[in-house]
Amino acid sequence: MILKKLAVVSAILLCMTVLNGTARADNITIANASFESIAPGGLNIACTTGGGPSCAYNDGPIPGWSVISGGSFQPGTYFSSIPDGSLIGYVNATRSLTQDLTGQSVQANSQYTFSFYVGERSDGSSGAYTISLDTILGGVTSTLCMVSVKANTIKPGTFQLESCTYTSGGSGFPSGDLYLDFTANSGQLDVDNVGLTVQGVPEPSSVLLLGVGMFFLAAMMMARRKKELPLAA
Repeated sequence: MILKKLAVVSAILLCMTVLNGTARADNITIANASFESIAPGGLNIACTTGGGPSCAYNDGPIPGWSVISGGSFQPGTYFSSIPDGSLIGYVNATRSLTQDLTGQSVQANSQYTFSFYVGERSDGSSGAYTISLDTILGGVTSTLCMVSVKANTIKPGTFQLESCTYTSGGSGFPSGDLYLDFTANSGQLDVDNVGLTVQGVPEPSSVLLLGVGMFFLAAMMMARRKKELPLAA
């Protein structure tokens, strides 16, 4: 009877721990994540050195984003396809495209996955870039995770999916708003389809509960097997 009760308690603990550790990832809202919204005035500058007749852009602003020396871009034949929609965001060296996710801060025991597509123009004018998921408080940023890549490692005329992750513990993580930073170190940085998800991770105490549950389940199974062994004649 005692073994049966232990088995039931262990099974409950095991299920609770597994469910806690495999919670679905939630999307964090990013304004104009695929750059399809454009500022009043539209794409008012036509491309003159390439990109075909459909190529056009503006010199900012980009709704939802902060940018200097950048804007919305309909790249035409500079890219064979666009990850999402028909427009992308761009920023020229040595400037940044940023967004403050006001009201969104790092939560304890959570894993953040920051993803985005970056491209290499067909004319090779893209450069090196640094992209990071930060926090910002009082104008000071703290980097949570970062990706540094040279665009010439990407096939010309295409986009490549990049990502980085940050896992917080129970305490000791940076405070402030989550902050997205796309910096062009050289050339032009072209970006599209930005995403950020958060998923809970088990606390150490939950892992301990999992271990205890597995121990009692194993003990119960061994005791039951021993009981079922036939007696020797």
